[in-house]
Amino acid sequence: MSKVAWVRVWRALAFERAALVFTILSVGILYVLVSFKLGSMNLQSEKQKRYSNSAQPSLISQTNWQTEMRSSGWPFVQPIAVTSNAPTQRIKNVFDQIGYRLENVRWYHEVPRVFLTTLPKDLPKLREPAERKNVFIMMMLPLVLHTNELILHTRDKLRTLMLLKESGKTLTEKDQRFLESVASKYGLETPNLKKLIKRVDIIPPSLALAQSAEESGWGTSRFAREGNALFGQRTWRSATGLVPKEREDGKTFKVRAFDHLLDGVKAYAHNLNVNTFYKDFREKRAAMRDSNSSSLEGLKLAATLLRYSERGSEYIKTIEKIIRINSLSIFDEARLLNKSGRTRNDLTAKPRSPDT
Repeated sequence: MSKVAWVRVWRALAFERAALVFTILSVGILYVLVSFKLGSMNLQSEKQKRYSNSAQPSLISQTNWQTEMRSSGWPFVQPIAVTSNAPTQRIKNVFDQIGYRLENVRWYHEVPRVFLTTLPKDLPKLREPAERKNVFIMMMLPLVLHTNELILHTRDKLRTLMLLKESGKTLTEKDQRFLESVASKYGLETPNLKKLIKRVDIIPPSLALAQSAEESGWGTSRFAREGNALFGQRTWRSATGLVPKEREDGKTFKVRAFDHLLDGVKAYAHNLNVNTFYKDFREKRAAMRDSNSSSLEGLKLAATLLRYSERGSEYIKTIEKIIRINSLSIFDEARLLNKSGRTRNDLTAKPRSPDT
């Protein structure tokens, strides 16, 4: 074999060796990367488990009441997040990250869609009463506004049907079924549109906030922490309830408990809209509507809730005092942010000076 041929063979063998070494190194590097990736995934999985136990914010689609919103047929805006069993500081961090501050709400009247499923267990540990009150209001306000949003969706449908009837048009079978369904839900034997519209209406946020604060001790009561019960609603039939420790002998009522805070807010609103005890409340609210008032005033409507508590007029004075001292009336103008609402930068900006 010639010298040139030997050189060619040697070069081929050298190339194959180099390729083999390169392949081995590549496989080795890939093995290390995969092992590192799997380790990272396991570590991330462990972190997620720990965060889950600490109740990091989770997507709203993971909650039970999202199903109701989807089935309603109304395109509700997806909330930013929902927290469950999170400590107070973590919830405050979430609020801070999205720029949710009461000073901004008072200025812009806009509230981000952050919903809590339960109150933090350590809320009573906040030493400063002012801080505890502010956190409680920030937790409750989105839930109250969303409850009103659901009610207004039904009310708007009823008003549309009312206009159709007044124009002499006949309701479709679908419309009639809807009307009958709403009438049954709101305690009417026959679907009378005028009576329904008087019942299907919102609860002023200032009133809901004041009553929940009074009934739950600003979110610190046993009923609030163990049963998501913020409005002291009693039940004699439901097995889902908490027995008051100070309940008198011979009494059988319980304080109604709920799976989620939103369920409790919705039940409270429905109670005011249906119970015969609160007919005066509904009449006065309807009168406010007829007077073309820009908004319903919780402070004025509080005087109609004489039968909400055994304390009677003293209870009303307490609710009115809570509204005044904590300047809750401003929240009667509040609304939830929607897709065309303010940006996060707007939310996190400091309120403008009235002089600018």
